[in-house]
Amino acid sequence: MWQAHQAREPVDEIPAIATAYRKTHADLRQQCPDGYTGQFATDIDRILLHLLRFLDLRLNETQKFGGDARKYLRRLKKDEVKPLEKEMGRDLRDFLRGQGLRVELEVNNIGAGRVDIARRPHDELITLELTRDWANPSWDASTKAFLPQAISYQVNGPPLNFLVVLDLTDKPNGLASVPACVHVRTAPALLATQDPAP
Repeated sequence: MWQAHQAREPVDEIPAIATAYRKTHADLRQQCPDGYTGQFATDIDRILLHLLRFLDLRLNETQKFGGDARKYLRRLKKDEVKPLEKEMGRDLRDFLRGQGLRVELEVNNIGAGRVDIARRPHDELITLELTRDWANPSWDASTKAFLPQAISYQVNGPPLNFLVVLDLTDKPNGLASVPACVHVRTAPALLATQDPAP
């Protein structure tokens, strides 16, 4: 009965965020039954909701509203220098910290590399790999190009990570809705197919 009551409760007052949250939550439960459980699942749910709110705010923001801090959101002119991931990273870090989440930017020595944003609310590390794409922002292209790096950060933890892509392609038909910007992708274990280290 409690689960039925919770299902009726609004996740967020903005319907697009609530829809995206519920769909992503269901996808995670289906695709990651072993890694998406207990306190870790609760921590993932919390950061997921904040990421969706961040996405909604930035999709709706008027050009140049955020000043230099959000200059990366501008419409690009032909041959203009592309914004860097770190611009979005600083904005996202500041947003998440403003929501009460203790996150760090560009943390070294994680999965033999540097993760863009890391949060360790309890025992497990939650990582956000940030990247930008101005060529082919399809789910398949992003998975092929960026997922191996995101997966490498969880060598010793639950196999669940966030990949946040700054889509710099032209949008002649307008911006996508929040639910269209979120996707859960299951990737096979990459390390099993690679040669073992000496």
